[in-house]
Amino acid sequence: QAVGHVPAKHFRQIRRSAPLPFVAMAMALKIAGCTPDQKFAFINDTYEPMQVQHNDRPAWVARGVAARYIFHTGKGRWVISKVMDDGYKCWAYIKATDDASPISPEQWQMAGADGNTWGPVSVSCQSVPACNDKFVQLRMSLDSDMKKYGMIEKEDLKKLWRALDYNGNNVVSLAEIDKLVVEHCACGAWPSWLNNKPALMRAYKKTVMHDPDSHGDDFVHKNEFHDLLLNIFWFNKLWQIFSGMDGGQDRRIDVREFQGGMNAMGLNMSPQEAQDEFRKIDVNGGGQVLFVEFCGYVRHRVNPDANPAFDQDILEGEDCSKAAYFTAKKLEMKNQIGLDHHMACQGGSSIIGHPHGHPGGAPGPSFCG
Repeated sequence: QAVGHVPAKHFRQIRRSAPLPFVAMAMALKIAGCTPDQKFAFINDTYEPMQVQHNDRPAWVARGVAARYIFHTGKGRWVISKVMDDGYKCWAYIKATDDASPISPEQWQMAGADGNTWGPVSVSCQSVPACNDKFVQLRMSLDSDMKKYGMIEKEDLKKLWRALDYNGNNVVSLAEIDKLVVEHCACGAWPSWLNNKPALMRAYKKTVMHDPDSHGDDFVHKNEFHDLLLNIFWFNKLWQIFSGMDGGQDRRIDVREFQGGMNAMGLNMSPQEAQDEFRKIDVNGGGQVLFVEFCGYVRHRVNPDANPAFDQDILEGEDCSKAAYFTAKKLEMKNQIGLDHHMACQGGSSIIGHPHGHPGGAPGPSFCG
C-alpha cells in the first residue's frame, strides 16, 4: 500500500537497506577532546564505518552529515580530512601503528590557529558500537550515491563548479544553485527526486550558516561546494520520507502520519511510543510538524552529541528560510545593479542577472551540455 502519496516500495527499500556484513561487524570511532577554542574543534564526532575502503584499509565518515573522513594515507598516517585523497591536507593526523584502526598510543597532531603550526593535542579516539538506526544507515548511503552521479571525485567537482560559477567569481547564489539542480534533473544527469524546493532550502541554509567552511554570508563559496552537494542529497532523502508520511499533502504531518511513516520504514512504534517521539519534534504542542522540525529531529537522532545551537533556526519556523532566500536574491540584484552601471559607463553590457543569463533573453550557459 502507499504511504501518503509516495509508493510504499520506497519505504520497503529503506527497510531492506540493512548494512552489509562489513559494516555490521566493524566498529565506529568516537573522536573527542577538542575544545571550542581550537580551530578544528568540529572534528569531535562519531564516525561510522564506510562500505568502501581507501588505500586497501577501512575508512570512516562522520555521522553528523558532514564531509569529514578518517582514513589511512597509505604512507604511515591516519588522518581526519574533508576529502579522501592522499591526506596531504588534513585537520588532524596520527602516526599509524595499526593498519586496521587509528586507535594508537601515539598522540594526535593538529594545526594551530594559523593553520600551519602543528602540535600535539589531547584528542582521544575510541571504538564504539556501529549504529544500525535506519536514519544513520540512510546517512551512510550518501557517499556512494554521490559518487554514482559524479559528485565525489575532484575532477568531477571542478567541472561541475565551473559550469555553475560561469562568471568565475568563486561564489554562487541560491538562484544559481536552483538552476543547476533543475537543469541536471530535467536532462536526466541527476535523479528527479533531487529537485525539491524545501530540501534545497534546507541544504542551502545549512551550507551557508552551519558548516565549518561557511563564510557567514548568503552565498556558497567554492570551498563549500562539496558540503552543499552532500546537504542536497541528505535533505532530499529526508524530504522523500517526510512527503511519504504527509498523507494530506499539506507539507506538515500529525502524530498519526508520523507513526504510519515510521512503521513503514520498519521502525515499529506503538501509539504511545509514537506520541512520545512526536512530542520531541512538536515542541510548541501544536499537533503539526513542519519539514524543518522533522530535519531537526532526524539530526538529533543521527548525531545526538552535536551542538544543539545547530537547530536554532528551526525554532523560527519556515519564515527564516524564506528570509534567507530573499536576502540572497536582494544581494544578487544589488550587485547586478552596480555591475550594470559599471558596464554602461564602459560602453558594454552585463550578462549576469538578465533572463537566462544573457541580455535580451538570449540563452545562457547550460549545465547539461
